[in-house]
Amino acid sequence: MLATDPHLFRLPGDGEDRPHLLGSYSAEAGLHFWPRRRRCPVTRTPVEDVELGPVGTLYAWTFLHVPRMGKVSFGDTGGYAVGQVDLPEGVRVQAPLVGSQHDWSIGDEMALTLFPVGTDDDGQELVTFRFEVVR
Repeated sequence: MLATDPHLFRLPGDGEDRPHLLGSYSAEAGLHFWPRRRRCPVTRTPVEDVELGPVGTLYAWTFLHVPRMGKVSFGDTGGYAVGQVDLPEGVRVQAPLVGSQHDWSIGDEMALTLFPVGTDDDGQELVTFRFEVVR
C-alpha cells in the first residue's frame, strides 16, 4: 500500500490503526498548520514538521451531487461529502467524508481513515485519506 501523496499524510505504522496528517508547528507563533509549510505565515520564521492527531471534531459538512463519470464511482449516493474537521492542535482540515448524507452531525468525533483510489504501475494499491465518524 502506498500513499498518493506522502508529503500530506503517512500510513499507519506498527500497532497503529490510523494514518496521520503531516503538518508544521511554529514555536514562535505557537500555531500548527496543515499542509506542511517551510515558514510560519504569521511570523515568517522557520517551522518544524509534526504529525497531527488522527481524531477531531466535525465543524461543518456538505454533500456534493455529481454525475457518474468514467471509472469514478461514488456508489449509489450520486456524489460525496466533504467536511471540515477541527483537530486538537487547532488545525481545521477540509477532506472527503466516508458515509452517506445521514451519517454525520456537526460536533461528531471524526477519525482519519484510508481510502483506495487505484494501483500504481507495479500493482501496489494507492490510498488517500478521508474522515469517518467514530462510533
